[in-house]
Amino acid sequence: MVQTVQAGQISIGHAAEIAHGGMCAWRLPSDATSASVSRSLIAMALKTLGLDRDVIDDVGLAASELTTNAYNHGAQPDVPATSFPPELWLWARATPSPQLVVSVFDSCRDSFPDTAPHDLLDEHGKGLGIVAMLAAAWGAHPSRSRLGGGQRGKAVWCAFPLLGAWPNPKLTAPPVLAARHLAASLTARGIRDVEHRHGRGVSLVTVPVPNGKINVWVEPAHLAYATGDGSRRRRPVADLHDVAEHLTAHHEQ
Repeated sequence: MVQTVQAGQISIGHAAEIAHGGMCAWRLPSDATSASVSRSLIAMALKTLGLDRDVIDDVGLAASELTTNAYNHGAQPDVPATSFPPELWLWARATPSPQLVVSVFDSCRDSFPDTAPHDLLDEHGKGLGIVAMLAAAWGAHPSRSRLGGGQRGKAVWCAFPLLGAWPNPKLTAPPVLAARHLAASLTARGIRDVEHRHGRGVSLVTVPVPNGKINVWVEPAHLAYATGDGSRRRRPVADLHDVAEHLTAHHEQ
């Protein structure tokens, strides 16, 4: 069951767990205060993780710009903004390189941001131009709410380099537990018919996607699966939340 939370209240995870493969998600206000709330939440989380002030400032600014974009462009026509408030997500991934991922979810899929480079002097798209300047990577994809019963929408994200000792790509977890956690996180977001089976030292999570399914093989240290183009990916268990978001995006295509 998804817990109902107030705007800005942490609702999934604890900041300290991000260094060990965890994630956090917050429900944001549906008004103009959302950007400042987002920035404050990021600052508190990254202070807990012991990151440098410059990193905290850059990530906080990017998060506030993503949130402003959601406030300005993420509302559905004829639907009160308070019905599906935006969400702020935060986790780390070890591949393709150690990065901190910040994502803002909104419930509108009518338009996606233009990922082409923007002139910072151009008021249209200026905020996302700042994100592109600060972050190592950014983008957008269809997604589902983590806190709103699987409401469909989009996630606009950015990633920042991590120079410390985490996330640990050698992190291990019992395959049964990791597979159950992955399956439960997808099911909680309204993705139906996710299956998981378990063998000796390996588990299998099957996720339905358009025109087929994706099989995720879960080993003590890795998650292995095929991408949409048929190539195979092998990700450390520390990237479980990033893999879950990739699977959700593929399911929603």
